[in-house]
Amino acid sequence: MSSIDLGVSMSDSTSLESFIEMASRLGLTGLAAREVKGPLTETVHGISLLKRTDLKGRTLTSIKKQVSKMRPQSMILAVPLTSVEITNWAAGDNRIDILTLDPTRSNRFRESTARLAASTGTHLEIQFAPLLDSIGLTRSKIIKTYREAVGIAKDSGMSVILTSGAKHPLYLRSAMAMRHIGQLLGMDSKYAEAVVSRTPFEILAQNKMKISLKYVADGIEIIVGEDDEEDP
Repeated sequence: MSSIDLGVSMSDSTSLESFIEMASRLGLTGLAAREVKGPLTETVHGISLLKRTDLKGRTLTSIKKQVSKMRPQSMILAVPLTSVEITNWAAGDNRIDILTLDPTRSNRFRESTARLAASTGTHLEIQFAPLLDSIGLTRSKIIKTYREAVGIAKDSGMSVILTSGAKHPLYLRSAMAMRHIGQLLGMDSKYAEAVVSRTPFEILAQNKMKISLKYVADGIEIIVGEDDEEDP
């Protein structure tokens, strides 16, 4: 069982190399982080490195301005759940891959948002770093928030991904450990396994096509014939 961690958030005190080494030890096959240079690169350890961009701004206009520029440069585009206006726009725009749920904020994840995201293939991201950073009542509240969000997404047909949100390599987890975390958050075994070991690879495959020159839009590609490829 393998997985790609699509949500690494490195601190300034750690290096990409230390994450790669830990990922290799854990059996992960890929990492997505803002520190990655190009959309997709391969390391000598066999780890795929994906460029991730988290679009942030106080207004919808400011976020929209970033999308066209960052989509060709990023394998993963994510938007945090903030205002209803921004969240619903992101859920309805198929250029956005991920909606990131912050369990410490009061913004509620709505069924209407989940249904909209399901129609565009946008995924709900659950990061488990907040669980590792909390204890007692705070952790219980986070688990409750995550379980409710997972339930809403699942009932609405919205896909879920589980990521580490790791700021340090020690926060990375193996695919098997991530599956168990998914079960803690209310996923049955089969669903948790798909979330961890299938969905990240589907996102990667789809977005490799999207950033290629032959992709125009969903269902539309530029087909180049042999005569077209010859030099004039």
